[in-house]
Amino acid sequence: MKTLRLMMMISFLLVAIGEGNYVVYDGEGDQVKPNVPYYISFMTSDYSMWICRKKWCPQQPLMVTHPNITAPTPVMFVLSNTSDTVVRESTKLKIKFVDPLQCGESGFWRVVQRNSLEGEVVLNGSESTSDNASTFTIEQTDQYYKLTFGDGDYLTTISLSNDDYPIYRLLSKRFSGEMEIYFYKNLTMG
Repeated sequence: MKTLRLMMMISFLLVAIGEGNYVVYDGEGDQVKPNVPYYISFMTSDYSMWICRKKWCPQQPLMVTHPNITAPTPVMFVLSNTSDTVVRESTKLKIKFVDPLQCGESGFWRVVQRNSLEGEVVLNGSESTSDNASTFTIEQTDQYYKLTFGDGDYLTTISLSNDDYPIYRLLSKRFSGEMEIYFYKNLTMG
C-alpha cells in the first residue's frame, strides 16, 4: 500500500513538473490557435500600434503607430506538431503573414543576425523545422506576451528599432527592452 501511494505521489510530481507550457490567450480571452489569423498589437489595441507589412520591396514586418499609413497585417502561428490545437508558451513555432505572395517572399519571419547582439526580422524564412533562424517562441511578461528568438544562452527578445516615428522595424536583441504584445482575432483599432 505504501509503495502504491509513493508511486502515485511520484507520478503526480512528474505530471506537475511537465505543466510549464501554459496556453497563450488572445485579447478576447480565447486560446490562441495555430494556423488561425491574428493581428499583433503593441500591448493593447488602445495604443493603435500594430504589426504591418512594409508596402515596398523587400518587405519586412514593422510596428506602425498609425494603421492608416499601412493596414495591419494578420499573422498565423505554425507549429511543428500539427496535432497541437492551441499555442503554448515556450513552444517553438513559426510566424507567417497570412498573404505572403508579394515580392517573392515566403511570408515566414526569419532573423538575420547583424552581429552577436542584434538581428533583424525579415520575411524569407521557412516552415522547415531545421531552419532555426525562423523559429520563435511566445513568452508571458507581467501582463502581456513577448516574442523570443534563439535558445539557451543566445535567447533574444523581439523589440523595436529606434527608427523614426511612426514606423519601427522589428529587431532581435540581447540585453534590451522587450516589445510587449497582445493578439487579436478581430481588428479593433482604438
